[in-house]
Amino acid sequence: MPELTPEQMQTKILELEDQVNRLRDEIVNNQFSRNTLPKTNILSPNFLTRAFAIYGHTLVAGLIVGIIFYCIIFGIIIAIGGSIDSLFNNF
Repeated sequence: MPELTPEQMQTKILELEDQVNRLRDEIVNNQFSRNTLPKTNILSPNFLTRAFAIYGHTLVAGLIVGIIFYCIIFGIIIAIGGSIDSLFNNF
């Protein structure tokens, strides 16, 4: 790296300070603003609203898992029932 004169160093410092200030402003204005968060009741400041939002998500997830589970069990029962029926029809 070549040696810099004091004037060049001062210019470089000012450029870097400007860059830091621009980046700080960009972070504050864009990245950490409340507007970038999703509009959901899970992030509500009200406890009951958050609690019911979580309960609703849990209920829907349970229903999805339950429907899949019951479909599998229903298929197994139909398969077993068909094989038992064929055993009795042979006699």
